[in-house]
Amino acid sequence: MRTVSLNVQNEREPIFVLESNEADPIPDKYDIVVQVKACALSRPNTKVLSDVYKKCPRSRYIVGYEVAGIVTQTGSGVSNVAIGDSVVGIVSLSSHYSGCGEYCLLSEYDVVKKPDRLSYEAAVAGIGDCLKAYTALYYQAHVCGGDTVLIIDGASSFGNVAIQLASQWGAKVISTASSNEERGILENLDAPIAQIIDLDQRSNILVSSVLEETGGVGVDVVIDNGVRQFNDEEDQKIVGENLRYPKPHKHDVISCLGASGKWITQQPSLQLDPPDCQRLFLRGGSVHFLFENIWTLAYSQHGRFQHVLQDAMEKLERGIVKCKISKTVSLETAVDALKSLEDNRTGKVVVKI
Repeated sequence: MRTVSLNVQNEREPIFVLESNEADPIPDKYDIVVQVKACALSRPNTKVLSDVYKKCPRSRYIVGYEVAGIVTQTGSGVSNVAIGDSVVGIVSLSSHYSGCGEYCLLSEYDVVKKPDRLSYEAAVAGIGDCLKAYTALYYQAHVCGGDTVLIIDGASSFGNVAIQLASQWGAKVISTASSNEERGILENLDAPIAQIIDLDQRSNILVSSVLEETGGVGVDVVIDNGVRQFNDEEDQKIVGENLRYPKPHKHDVISCLGASGKWITQQPSLQLDPPDCQRLFLRGGSVHFLFENIWTLAYSQHGRFQHVLQDAMEKLERGIVKCKISKTVSLETAVDALKSLEDNRTGKVVVKI
């Protein structure tokens, strides 16, 4: 079968490759084989994956985690789905089979049945971001009515979904944009946004805008899309902090938090110095690391994981949550699409197979 993977034999220059002679997957007792109809692309985080595979290093990493398709084989212990069912789910980081391929292997607990009225492309465009948003807003931040939530880069595919869910749960949303295009996307969302802050105007605008909007008390939750950790250019070069788009500094994020505020971060290498910790302590604040793939790596949360996937599918089917597909590509052109994925900030790139 044909499949796309990330070859990391040369750690300095990993390359995406389309392989045509990959062996077909064989399911274990609780696994299913899915003929992939659509897969959403996301750029693999090689640093995270190298840590996940530390005990058993790999020369190639899988590509594409959100998949939808038709079940073609099932293991002897599978009871939730049957051959011929249309399903959508999340490929585990521990899998040896890419979601971006003709067939992939998933646990029966990592998929749910796809609603008939929802296309394969729409299902994969929303399932991953919904899972991520549920993890951040519900399980980590415990957002409820009356909370104020600051979502950095709200025009991104994840930020878009997070804004919609936070608004539906009664929270007041503040978001940021880095260009006129992103501001236009946020202004056209059905979900109300209290304020859109342009980060490309000046570096210190975030804190002053948030405090003005909240009457000086700060927000209950901040969900970032990565942060700057250093101001000195020399330090930035040493740690490889070369940012193509504006991101808030970690000090600014902490300054935006109100009493008992929660910071949900996507910065895996976050370093908090003693003064940072002191400022968090005086706010009674907390930091949570947003790593949605833990759902497929931790087997103790299957029930909650299934509930999130099913609720996400219901909201996508009914149009309560809407996702933007910026581009649809074929399996043959998926490698080129992956190379330019960083330039796509405002929607999902979907492979249609």
